[in-house]
Parts: sequence; C-alpha cells; structure tokens
Amino acid sequence: MEILNKRRPIGEVLRDDGVSGEIKAKLRIILRAQAFATRRLGLPKEGHYRYFTDLGREYVSWLVVAAQPLSMAEYQFCFPLVGCLGYKGFFKKADAEALAGRLRRKNLDVLVRPVRAYSTLGWFDDPVLNTFLNGQEMELAGTLIHEQTHRLFFLKGDTAFNESFASFVEEEGLRLYVAEFFTGGGALLRRHGKVRADRLRFREIVLRGRARLERMYRSSLDDAEKLRRKPSLFEAMREDYRNQRDSFKILDYDGWFSQPLNNAHVAGFAQYSLYVKAFRVLFEQNGGDFKRFYKAVEALAELEPPQRRASLKNLEQ
Repeated sequence: MEILNKRRPIGEVLRDDGVSGEIKAKLRIILRAQAFATRRLGLPKEGHYRYFTDLGREYVSWLVVAAQPLSMAEYQFCFPLVGCLGYKGFFKKADAEALAGRLRRKNLDVLVRPVRAYSTLGWFDDPVLNTFLNGQEMELAGTLIHEQTHRLFFLKGDTAFNESFASFVEEEGLRLYVAEFFTGGGALLRRHGKVRADRLRFREIVLRGRARLERMYRSSLDDAEKLRRKPSLFEAMREDYRNQRDSFKILDYDGWFSQPLNNAHVAGFAQYSLYVKAFRVLFEQNGGDFKRFYKAVEALAELEPPQRRASLKNLEQ
C-alpha cells in the first residue's frame, strides 16, 4: 500500500522542477529500456513501469533464505497463488531478522539479504522504485528486463527455474541492448564487457564451490565428519576467489567472500545462476528466436520436477 500510495506517473515526475536531473535521466533510461524489451525481447506490453515511487530508503525489502546444514536444498516457504519459494520477503528488516533468528534456532543455515527490485507478477501495476535507480545504464536496463521476464512467465514452486530464466533473458537482453544503442563503442560499452566478465567469473567460482559441497554432503561420510569438513570447503571457495582476485576488473566480491559463509549464501546465489547455461543452450537450439525459446521454456516447465531438472542438466552438458 505504501508503494502504490506514493507512486506518481513518470511523465509527471519528468516535468517536476523539484526532481533532480539525475533521477530524470535514469527514468528516461527506464522508458527506453522497457520499449526495447517489448520490441526486441517480446516481453509483456502490459504492466509497463508507468509510475515512480520514492520510498526514501535504499532497499525495498529484505529476503530470508535458509538451508539445512548438510544440504544445498533451500528451505521452502509456501504461499497462496505463487506456490512454494526458496525465500520469504519482508518490507522491514527487523521482521526478516526475527524470522532468521527462529530458523537459526532450528539449526538451519540462514541468510538475510536486501532487495532493490521485485515483481508482483502482474497482480499489481508495479512502479519504478527509487531503489531501482542504483548504478549505471546497464544495471538499470538489466533490472527492468529481469523483472519484466517474471511477468512473462513464472513457474509455480520452482525458484531456481524462474530466477535462472530471468537472469538469462537479462544477460541476452543486455547484449542486444548494447549492440543496438552503443554500436560506436565507448567507455560505457567497455565497462559493460568487464562487468559481465566479472559476474561470469564470480558465478563459476561459487558454482564450483557448490558442486564440491554437494558431493561431500551426498557422500557416505557420517554427519559429524561432514560438519567437520564443511568449513574447509568454504575456505577452498575463498581460496579460489583469492587466486583469481586480480582478474576482476570492475566488481569487487571481497565483502561476499569475507563474511561467514553457509549453505544459505550459496543456495541463495544459485537460485539466480544454477540453470543459466542450460537456458542459453535452449535459446541457441531455438535459433536465437525469443518466441520459439519462450515456447520451449513453457514446454520444459510442464515436465514433472525430476524430469525438468534432468532436462536442464542435459542441456547444460
């Protein structure tokens, strides 16, 4: 209700002399990006970001992610309409921390992380939030593409499928966005290439670490031995990052790796990354045609969960 009550039409905001030039410039980027997303990526025309809401804070909400201490499977939070998700969101950080405390007392690995953007999947006419407007043009366009992808398709009860799908469309969409609007090159284009390389490198480090942890959790070792070895595998992930630290050109993941990591951190990251490679292969198999690709995604979603996961794994391999 706060978000909806504070919203203003973007056109009105652009005419308001009291609004900073920086905000107006970023809103114009949002308008350009959403027109591009509809025209080139086939994302929904309905539910365009037509309004702007300034919440007066840095983040719109906080998510709680949890996992068993010896499993990468996310703790599931179940709701009407959208089914079960691998996270639960709160508009107040204190509420998120309260749930996190209860889950920790159940001996779960827990993460609380801030959120700048989300989609209500078409249930409400989502406005652009001031929390979106962080970063440069590529970050703004990527956020919009990601959230509009959720409006196009959302599979009830499969967080990693939904987020990886939206992450792939965001990545491919940004590649086309750059090709269309920055063909002359320049500093922004070069920066985007370096940011993309940094993100891919980070993704590979974390997913390699996740695979090592999963192998150990599924092994025949007893639980006490698994718990003893667990910290060393997280340290191996940190060491992998330290060995590649000088290869990162723009982004800095020192803070992520320096925090006390647990399964929830890795599970939360994997929600957005686990199947991105598989979706890229599926996209290429459909000739790089978004309409055909979306139909293939829908067909994949109709499979039973074990078959769907096996199909995604086969695509990646």
